[in-house]
Amino acid sequence: MTLFWHSPGFSPSGYEHFTIEEEYSYRSSMYNVNGVPGIIWNGLELGAGGASNCNWEATFPGLENQFQSYNGESSPYHIALEGDVEEDGQFHYNVILTLDEDFDSENQFLEIFVSEDSVGTNWTSCAAFEDLVNKPVRHLARAYLTMDDEDKLPISIEMAGESEVFTGEFELVDIWNDSLISITAIIQNFDTYEVKQATASNIYHIPRDRDFDGILNLQDNCPDDHNPEQEDLDGDDIGDICDPCNGIVYVPGNVNGDANEDNDPIIDVIDVLALSDYLDSGIGNECQILDVLEDGNINDWDILVLTEWIMNGTN
Repeated sequence: MTLFWHSPGFSPSGYEHFTIEEEYSYRSSMYNVNGVPGIIWNGLELGAGGASNCNWEATFPGLENQFQSYNGESSPYHIALEGDVEEDGQFHYNVILTLDEDFDSENQFLEIFVSEDSVGTNWTSCAAFEDLVNKPVRHLARAYLTMDDEDKLPISIEMAGESEVFTGEFELVDIWNDSLISITAIIQNFDTYEVKQATASNIYHIPRDRDFDGILNLQDNCPDDHNPEQEDLDGDDIGDICDPCNGIVYVPGNVNGDANEDNDPIIDVIDVLALSDYLDSGIGNECQILDVLEDGNINDWDILVLTEWIMNGTN
């Protein structure tokens, strides 16, 4: 995928809307671009650029060779996009990162851009060639959402299977054609500028309801599981169907997480045995509340207190 950044020095009358000068300067200085057209591959390598008299075909072999040198490279990251256009003219989005394997995320940042596809332009250097005048440009950069320091998004996940969600919004500007607006997300190393992963999608083509339950992803408390009623017994904003830990059942003392037909936790001698087994083996699950005393330690004192609760009929 590509983003087109229009140089402020090449904006004839009527095309001033092409230029987002501060953003262009930021990205071009990152790569030491000092001429146009400039092409950067994977954040690392300067491309072949233009050709005399706009003979673009002459540049294709060199560009193809560069493309093939990066084609097929693997990445530990997976990026998923979701979002929705609200009535206030804002596009609200989530960018979901997942690691397929362990990876050191030091200096890895999520960068987010907005672009518009097929915007009519005027290639002034090719004015003599009628077939190249007023041709559309692909994926013109319209906004750089993570440029400012306060908007930077460092990545923290480092273990296989971990996920991280970044949420934000941007305004759909009147001069843009909303139907051609895309959001682009890349993972970039801010030491080497290498891009480790990238994805882009038109804002109207992003899956809005991936579990087909009638609830949009951004409002769905279990976006990957069909639950049109959005049941959430413990009120933790995680739907019952995908909640690994029901906060009503898993309370201090109910080590094994059982409950009666009214969903009330059952605390009995079985929980004492379960806690004892944990102290012997060290094996538990993410939902268990094992620190009955809530003193930061799990030991025989917790068994003693739990036994006393049960014997006294109080907890």
